[in-house]
Amino acid sequence: MLKLRWARSAWRILHVTGLLLVLGIDFFLRPARSAAEGAEKIHRYCRRLVRALGVEWSVKGRFPEYGALVSNHLSYLDILLYAAIRPFIMVAKAEVRGWPGIGWLTKQAGTVFVVRGGGPPSYPAVNHAMAEAYRSGVPVLFFPEGTTTNGSETLPFRRGLFHSVLNEGVALQTAALAYSVEEEEYSVANDVCWWGDALLFPHIVRLASMRRVQARVRFGAVVQEREDRFVLSAQAREQIVDMVAELSFATAVVVDGTQETKLVEAL
Repeated sequence: MLKLRWARSAWRILHVTGLLLVLGIDFFLRPARSAAEGAEKIHRYCRRLVRALGVEWSVKGRFPEYGALVSNHLSYLDILLYAAIRPFIMVAKAEVRGWPGIGWLTKQAGTVFVVRGGGPPSYPAVNHAMAEAYRSGVPVLFFPEGTTTNGSETLPFRRGLFHSVLNEGVALQTAALAYSVEEEEYSVANDVCWWGDALLFPHIVRLASMRRVQARVRFGAVVQEREDRFVLSAQAREQIVDMVAELSFATAVVVDGTQETKLVEAL
């Protein structure tokens, strides 16, 4: 059983590496002419990347067509998952731009890079970049918690990027996601969520060794109360907290039902 898991992990990582190489060559030979075109190309590849990692997903709610989307944040997998569902322009921390290979790919996809903790001096440049992203006609996705968690709570939202939503007068829609696993040897908190000081490659190896990961995504309503960034961010967080609770409950029911079925079959 252990050999099977590591063989599965090795095959999936090779598959993912191959897809990323092909994506890089595709962008090199046929550079995206716009952020929207880059997001569309990333979307097509991310559908294959997510499946290559053994992740299945279900979606509930209406996809955003434009404007801004905010979500809770659990893992690097979130980014691949949302991009697999539909084209988005992503917002990432500035450090990502310097990551070998990945930084270049995300730049080709029209990603907006922001300096974490840059404060007021960074606002003009960020607002300008966000305004351009909104004008692309593709929804712009950002994670206002500012970091990933193990799913036990939704952190307070950083309010900086909400400036751009109000400045540009675009709609803000909410979304939430949750994961579940079947195998008892794994947990969502430690083997799907990537948080704290967990090392990236060992985490990917373990994630890829699982038989299957199930992801549930729910798109919520457009936030109506938006007097200022404080109200806007608070209302968005309230919606997301409620959706996360609903998704977590649904995930627990599914997992319990699966385990019960296995017990009956064993008897």
